Amino acid sequence: MAESLYATKVFPVVSKIVAPNRPTPGNSCGRCKIAGCCTSLERLDGFLGQSRKGLATRTVSARDLEVYEKCPAQWYLSSNNLPSESSVAPSSERGRVIHEWLARAHMGSQTCDPSDLDAIDGNFPPGLDERDYLDSREYVTQHAAVCPIGEGVQVIGSEVSVYGYDAQADAIVVSKPDLLYVDPDGIFVIRETKTTTLSLPGDAQEAFDRFFAVPWLLNLIGSGYRGPCRSDKARLELEVLAPEDSRVFSWDLGDSRLLRMAKAEVRLRAKKWHRDTTWNSTPGEQCRWCPVRGWCPDATADEADDDQLRIP
Repeated sequence: MAESLYATKVFPVVSKIVAPNRPTPGNSCGRCKIAGCCTSLERLDGFLGQSRKGLATRTVSARDLEVYEKCPAQWYLSSNNLPSESSVAPSSERGRVIHEWLARAHMGSQTCDPSDLDAIDGNFPPGLDERDYLDSREYVTQHAAVCPIGEGVQVIGSEVSVYGYDAQADAIVVSKPDLLYVDPDGIFVIRETKTTTLSLPGDAQEAFDRFFAVPWLLNLIGSGYRGPCRSDKARLELEVLAPEDSRVFSWDLGDSRLLRMAKAEVRLRAKKWHRDTTWNSTPGEQCRWCPVRGWCPDATADEADDDQLRIP
């Protein structure tokens, strides 16, 4: 029975692992000894803007740098795959739910229609339920009003993981754009979606300053990334969703000054992370939602300070 189950269930999977047709980028790229010459990684030399290599090959995304800015220890512990707690900040959970919905909807290459959200038929994405749907419905409805998919639009992919190698910094650069598509004019477009309970950005400059994903993805496109599309023209779109409103901001990649600004922003944010070897913690409000607080000796430091302040 064991041999039969192995032959039918396990052997096909093992065969794909030991005899792949081509390399498949993933989380292990940062530990791979031949990452520098791997043909499956996008060539992103100079992406991080660092003048020299770090002490070891590391993997980094825009989200990683945002986590690092809050607490270097949290990034370090999480990057080493330590078991984490399931609790997350409400805003992060809301974003996850909404992105699950949008990813599923865009797989069909059809325009999102607000009327499709009226019926609850139990057909939820994996890991979601009716409560998740009700919590995220307002945001998804706002997206439907600005959904870019329509006649003449070619959807390349939704939630596509992009892996590249920056030889100058010796780092694996990871991006996961929410939507890649080609518009009716043949222009390659990356669209990123963000949710907020705050007021929407007033203009493109405010959106650039508030969401680090904007300069990160501008830098990605500016480095030559086009996915499977070979269009010379490209743009970045940022879709910001609030419960009662939505807005789309767009950046023209023909603006050299804009690309310099994006590259400078990435360079400044990556500089300390790139050279850090101590990963000191910075206790604060984020400790309450930290998924690896169980491994951090300073996780309760902020709470202890609060207790001391309450002592009469």
